Amino acid sequence: MYDGEIEKTILYYLIFEKEEISLKERDFFLTKNRQIYKAIEELKRKKEEVNMLSIKEKIEGKDVEILVYISEIAESKYGASLEYAYKKLKELSKKRELIKFQKELEETIKEQRIEDIEIYIEKLISKLQKIKLESKKEENFVETVVKAVEEIEKNMKKKEDYTFYTGFFELDRLTDGLHEGELTIIGARPGVGKTTFSLQIADKIATRKKHIAYISLEMSKEQIIQKLLAKRTRVNSRKIRNGDLKEEEINKIGIACGEISELPINILTKANTIQQIELEARKMKNRNKLDLLIIDYLQLLRNTGNFKSREQEVAEISRTLKLLSLELEIPIIALCQLNRNASKSVPTLADIRESGSIEQDADNVIFLYQEDKEENIVTVDLQKQRAGNTGKTILKFNKVNSEFVNIER
Repeated sequence: MYDGEIEKTILYYLIFEKEEISLKERDFFLTKNRQIYKAIEELKRKKEEVNMLSIKEKIEGKDVEILVYISEIAESKYGASLEYAYKKLKELSKKRELIKFQKELEETIKEQRIEDIEIYIEKLISKLQKIKLESKKEENFVETVVKAVEEIEKNMKKKEDYTFYTGFFELDRLTDGLHEGELTIIGARPGVGKTTFSLQIADKIATRKKHIAYISLEMSKEQIIQKLLAKRTRVNSRKIRNGDLKEEEINKIGIACGEISELPINILTKANTIQQIELEARKMKNRNKLDLLIIDYLQLLRNTGNFKSREQEVAEISRTLKLLSLELEIPIIALCQLNRNASKSVPTLADIRESGSIEQDADNVIFLYQEDKEENIVTVDLQKQRAGNTGKTILKFNKVNSEFVNIER
């Protein structure tokens, strides 16, 4: 499943035309072509000139044979165009990858080495999609520079992108919103409003047509919807729960229900292991239906593996979430319970229950707590930001209608 002449044509463009082409060693089937490509890449990394002699020096043994072969490659200029040769090379490389992929799959199934078949299937889908995307010839360095300048000019002309901004102004000023590939931990003691806080972020980002997966481990779908309705309508959440509503309030709720039903929010209440969450996240991402994942809350999650302690289990869960955010290229928010002594003072990273490696895996750690005498004032304390500064702000917490409100300073 290869074409030796196509491989030689590509090597000609690399050696004699000095073309910048994005390839991998596996794109070449013949061993000598792989050796030559590897030598070319090594010379480029060391910023050394690429020519017949420098390539020969990088390949041990058979000096004369290599020189003769590179001379043959020089004649490939009468072959195909770079675009055609690149396309054919990648097509053949993909076919070999798929055959290898099929064999590995058969062996894995035969040996029964798959712990969770559904997660494995979603990983296979993701891998196939990546193989599919490897087809376009990448631009050379000059083209890349031009493209970068064009992107800068475009950014100067357009308004700032607020897609992943939370709507909490001072917090967004510190973080520039949420970021793809980052794990954010939001920690608080019970009753401070961490669920309301995360739902408000979900609502805000969903209005910008971003797909949200909200995993709730302690509330039903109906309870979550009631919180969203209370925030949108400003109707007392207790009245919504009890059904003690006036006609005007019923009308407000009807309108809000129509608005909420249009939001791309997927609420899941049955996923209670990290394996189930990973499976659902991969499914949604593979179908382009996931831009932000929120988990309420981390310590209620379980891991189906065997662990000596709960701390090890939680550490493995947090590490899985971090790696998942990187692989799926999405922000992940995990709510977190704090130790009891955190209610007596300003919480620190050490107050995260069963902390293990949570504070290490997290890119951002935010604590919610009340340090003001006023009951409805909540401090939002960004105590860790891997890519920026830390800082505090305060919000007003209207508990009766499940809403945090920015306070003007």
